[in-house]
Amino acid sequence: MLEEIIEIAREHCENEIEWGGDTSILTDMELSSLEIFEFICDVEARFSIHLKERQLSEIVTLSDLAEAVERERNA
Repeated sequence: MLEEIIEIAREHCENEIEWGGDTSILTDMELSSLEIFEFICDVEARFSIHLKERQLSEIVTLSDLAEAVERERNA
């Protein structure tokens, strides 16, 4: 799951960074608000889920996102 999210993240990030679970969506990827929205939409589409605003507010890293996606898929 994390590897698939990293693959999607790479498509949205032009920066050369170390990719891993601890990669910060805000500080490491340096995406604008619109770019973050598009990234999250692509993740939701890929996994056929919808993350609620409350869930999104708790996501900082790619691992956080992977865990939120996994919880939503199992709900």
